[in-house]
Amino acid sequence: MELEESVIAGSDGNRRRKLRGDPIKDSVPYMLQVAARLQTTCFMSTLVGTNVHPAESYVVHELWKMSPLSQTELSARLAIGHATIGKTLKRLEKNGFVQRSRLPDDARRVMVRLTDKGVEAHDRFEAAATALIAEIDEVLGAAEARRLLNGLNRLADHFSDRQDQEGLDAE
Repeated sequence: MELEESVIAGSDGNRRRKLRGDPIKDSVPYMLQVAARLQTTCFMSTLVGTNVHPAESYVVHELWKMSPLSQTELSARLAIGHATIGKTLKRLEKNGFVQRSRLPDDARRVMVRLTDKGVEAHDRFEAAATALIAEIDEVLGAAEARRLLNGLNRLADHFSDRQDQEGLDAE
């Protein structure tokens, strides 16, 4: 495989070396991972002081829309595995953002509701998410951002179906 090295200027003005022709690094899966990591870091910087991580903020948002929800409902709505949602809720509960309780008539079912502190955290999350959406629209343009979102939704549906067919856990 012939790799071509080029020097590019980064957004910070610094020069960076980049290899072109690498089939792994020049792929959608690799760049999805890189973009997700970088945007998560930027998103986290706007949530400093809330003690809520980006992944947890989506749980807070879901509970803000409808509360209470069972852990199973949250897991399904967010496409997060049962073990992962359990760990996330444990952290959110420890930090006072959610409250969990068992149903009196079915002790196996755990219901989760947002606390007042969780509602306050949601307000900050919503502002940060809105700003991030606007930033992406500015960088890509609204039409390209919609196309990207449509493509990502198709990929998510495909891999969700594949997980179901193969009996994989959504962790």
